[in-house]
Amino acid sequence: MRILTPKKIGCCFGVNRAVKLTEEALSKGVPAYITGELVHNDAITRKLSERGLRETKSINDVKKDGILIIRAHGISPDERAKVAAKKIEIVDATCPIVRQAQIAAKKLEEEGYQVLIVGDKDHAEIKGILGHLSAKALVVATHKEVDQAKLKYKVGLIFQTTHSVELCRDVVAEVMRVAHEIKIINTICADIRKRQEDAVKLAQKVDLMIVVGSHHSSNTLKLKKLCHNYNKNTIQIESAKYLKPSALKGVKSVGIIGGASTPDVLIEEVKNKLKNISRK
Repeated sequence: MRILTPKKIGCCFGVNRAVKLTEEALSKGVPAYITGELVHNDAITRKLSERGLRETKSINDVKKDGILIIRAHGISPDERAKVAAKKIEIVDATCPIVRQAQIAAKKLEEEGYQVLIVGDKDHAEIKGILGHLSAKALVVATHKEVDQAKLKYKVGLIFQTTHSVELCRDVVAEVMRVAHEIKIINTICADIRKRQEDAVKLAQKVDLMIVVGSHHSSNTLKLKKLCHNYNKNTIQIESAKYLKPSALKGVKSVGIIGGASTPDVLIEEVKNKLKNISRK
């Protein structure tokens, strides 16, 4: 069995940075809190929890002698103000690319554009971006969600940093039907774009495409959908233990790719399991 993977696997820069900052905070020996997952990967969440990271629903639950970790997806200015008022130590693990998206949205608003964000309205990153705006922005996941009646003549577009480039193209085309002036700031992470390109190339070469990553990771779900567009025999698993031998029946070549928050060790474990199954 041929097993193919991209040259670069594992977590992206933003995830590695967030994990490193959090581990450094945990090594201080004081209570460390976070209002949600640092990144969307169960293995990373479990590892940090075992080291003492405490997940809480509200900033109000953070003790004054503790540290608050700001998750990689960022927070709104209102939330940051609440943290400042409590006068507690902060470790800001916001991905720098996400921070750039927040700044881009605010810039478009200040320039008089109606802000349209392409992404998942329920995602923490999008909620953080919206919190940086004074006016209500439009949020759509696909071109089918674009309501032309709500569009103004001057529209500024940004994108969830982990969104699919292909889906974004369709949204831009839909907006062009109404808007007279469009300004686009490409906020999709370069690592994500490369990962998507690698996924498409792999999916077209193999009998089976395996996407490794959490089922609540936005970028991993988009990778799966993208791969499925080019290879109907695409599956998503969180780790090697979920790989069933039955999925490999008649398969001579397998492609493996991971989401931006999927550690390389999980990819290697899937590769090793594939090799073991193929020897039987």
